[in-house]
Amino acid sequence: MLSRVNIGNKLAMLLVALSLVLIAMLSSLFYTQFDTALKERVLLQLSSVKQLKIVKIKTELNDRIAAFRQLLSEEHVEDEYFASLTRYEKLPDSLIEKGFSVPINSNVQLVDLSPLHPVGQIKVGFIGKKDEGILVAIAEIPGIQEILLERTGLGQTGESYLVGENYQLLTKPRFNVKNPQVEVKTQGVIRALNGESEEATYSDYRGAEVFSSYEGININGLKWVILTEIDRQEALFPLKKLQNNLFYIFIVILVFVLVVSYFLSRMIVRPIVTMEKTLMNMSKGVLNEVPYDEKREDEIGRMFMALEKLVSALRETVVFANEIGSGNFDADYKPLSKQDKMGAALIQMKEKLRAFKENEQRLLKENQRSILNGEEKERSRLSKEMHDGLGPLLTTLRMNLQAAELSEDTKKQLLQRLDETIGEVRRMSNNLMPNVLVDFGAGEAIGNLLKQIEDNFSIRVLYKNDMPAESDIDDDIHIALYRIAQESINNAIKHSKATELKVSMSEFEDHVGFFIADNGIGFDQEKSSHGNGIRNMKERVKLANGTIDIRTNNKGTTIEVEIPLP
Repeated sequence: MLSRVNIGNKLAMLLVALSLVLIAMLSSLFYTQFDTALKERVLLQLSSVKQLKIVKIKTELNDRIAAFRQLLSEEHVEDEYFASLTRYEKLPDSLIEKGFSVPINSNVQLVDLSPLHPVGQIKVGFIGKKDEGILVAIAEIPGIQEILLERTGLGQTGESYLVGENYQLLTKPRFNVKNPQVEVKTQGVIRALNGESEEATYSDYRGAEVFSSYEGININGLKWVILTEIDRQEALFPLKKLQNNLFYIFIVILVFVLVVSYFLSRMIVRPIVTMEKTLMNMSKGVLNEVPYDEKREDEIGRMFMALEKLVSALRETVVFANEIGSGNFDADYKPLSKQDKMGAALIQMKEKLRAFKENEQRLLKENQRSILNGEEKERSRLSKEMHDGLGPLLTTLRMNLQAAELSEDTKKQLLQRLDETIGEVRRMSNNLMPNVLVDFGAGEAIGNLLKQIEDNFSIRVLYKNDMPAESDIDDDIHIALYRIAQESINNAIKHSKATELKVSMSEFEDHVGFFIADNGIGFDQEKSSHGNGIRNMKERVKLANGTIDIRTNNKGTTIEVEIPLP
């Protein structure tokens, strides 16, 4: 399924996934560190508030202990710290039941009487030896309650309170409770009564999760536990707020990443999509221009430059292939590099096609030459048979006809018809292979042919023969020149309506030239190109490796042939 997703969406998904992982890791790390720091800060603040309250509570108690000691050492001292003072010879049982006991030494003994107070005030009993008796003082200390009710640094849900060693709440709680005799047997109270002093998180006497700092207060037999606590929900409110802020930041960053990844993927993927379209077109054989920014010099720019060079090279390859396909084996092609196997293969193919074409042309020429040679041999054979075979028979027939006993008119008529037949056979034999052509060459043979034309047709003939009497030219060239002249003269007589012919034969050091011109009406070369006469002349010139130039208009036709001498 993922393989069908285009590269732009893949890149965007990758960027979003990486961003999400990074944001999640950073948020988790920041959240964890902030959570740890916040908890440490809350517990440290609770501990500071607790220590401050312990100092104040001890100050209140120490002030009363000092005042009570003064009472023990002096007579009739009035003191405002104590609600009652009583002197006993010995400690009564009623006080012993309340927890009083005779001090072992001169220290003042303190007894917690707060659970006995009807309205939940801090009430402490003092006992000490005076002379031979025992002095007992009872003091209510509302200042301790005020100290504990101070909420500085404790927020909305924070409180400080005292718990006795019997796990009873000694001070008035901030929160409404139905039972005034509240038992506080939390982890902090238990640990503080065991002598531990630290900070922790647990459920308080209400069952609410709180951060707590607890410590025991032990003064002259008085055993209290002070706890300074704040609700976990309020203490961690900044963490909750941070969590919400992180969520909003996460959403903002996510949207930003989505937008950036979208534009970034478009910026990166758009050239790749363009390259994909170009490559798809190339796979279909379409070689369009490659659109790319020439100012871009990064990897994508270099890829487009390489693709442009490849497309240009393929275009050149197509042009080169068309050239060699049309037979132009002189077309040039430069490979892209030494490693360009396709270019090397094309050049090799060109050379093979050139060799194949040359061999084909050679075989075609040889085949055509063999056909023409066979035709000429057959012409020569037929001419010889007509001259040597049919000629004597016709001559004998004429002699017999002269000796026959026929009327003069009949004999004259038959002899006339026989003479015409002998002349026609002689003419046909001469056309097939003139003896003068074999004996004296094309120059004399063409001259005889022109004499016959001039005698039989009302055409003025101007002929110039520059061929030497003795020539080393091959018989094949003589025959080719004669047949070309024969065909061109025949065309001029039949089609040109000419009244004058100019013909010349010339031999040079490296070639033989034939020239013929008439003053006829000319012809349309395009319409006449499919005729046998013109085609035969061109094939004979081609087989002789020569050239032929035909120029025609309404004022006449000129044909010029040059055949190289081997």
